[in-house]
Amino acid sequence: MTLLGPQRAAAGARTAVAEIIPDGPVAAVNAGWRERESDTGELDDVLGGRLVNLELHRRWQQLLDTDPALAEAEQRLADRLDALRTAYRVRLRPALDAVRAVRRQVRDASVAEEADADALAALRALDGWHLARGRQLRVEHQEDVGLARHPAVAQHRSEVAGLLADSAGLVVTGGHVGVLLHVLELFAVADVVTGPVITWSAGAMALAERVVLFHDHPPRGERPPEVHADGLGLYAGVVPFPHARRRLRLDEPERMALLARRLAPSRAVLLPDGARFDLGHGVLPRSAPRLDATGLVGTGVAG
Repeated sequence: MTLLGPQRAAAGARTAVAEIIPDGPVAAVNAGWRERESDTGELDDVLGGRLVNLELHRRWQQLLDTDPALAEAEQRLADRLDALRTAYRVRLRPALDAVRAVRRQVRDASVAEEADADALAALRALDGWHLARGRQLRVEHQEDVGLARHPAVAQHRSEVAGLLADSAGLVVTGGHVGVLLHVLELFAVADVVTGPVITWSAGAMALAERVVLFHDHPPRGERPPEVHADGLGLYAGVVPFPHARRRLRLDEPERMALLARRLAPSRAVLLPDGARFDLGHGVLPRSAPRLDATGLVGTGVAG
């Protein structure tokens, strides 16, 4: 597994593909681009003219267009997840404010330490509730529509598995992380990946154990980081933050410390432009920048 920073110039991706997948077809998932999924000229160039597009977004739309019952069930799932997300957001800000208020307002050190730990535990429990309920809703959806036995879904899964089996590796690009995660799960990609994987931006987020949405500088109002959903879990112990220097307030250590503590024991790892981290045996390089418990950006390298 290789994690890359955002690919504005694509030079890093081109080099990584040439080194890690030097020969043979390269399967690609760019479903996060949604309607632009077929616009693959630049991506094919990055892959050395060896692109095999798995077309997960097209496959998904084809299923919805040809099966009204499935389309209705998918919309029902989306509506329930939206309602769950609204409930989570309503509770999230007070939970975050409680942790910050305790640290700022309670003067007695022993009382503050105990209250801080309890407030943080409540925040983490809220994140866990959102994950668990979302997971349950998705399982109920799969059972209600008989997804594992759905003939058209099974056909697409078989085709995707065959394309991956005939490819020398897989590339997962960025885009809309929610769409990307949904179609990766729908077509069971995690179950059939065997070769090297190179990913960046939203792709890196979707393949992690947890997907965290974040933007401290949104166009309209502040939006605290949200533990959005389970990821595919193709690598462990890391929550990636692409575009972190543009989207996180890294100059506010207290805010960053809370984010790091909230996600522990997973490490909040920054994926800046041009970054490349090769996870040999699933292990993050010690040089990868991450948020430490003080809210500063450090590495795992001592000294």
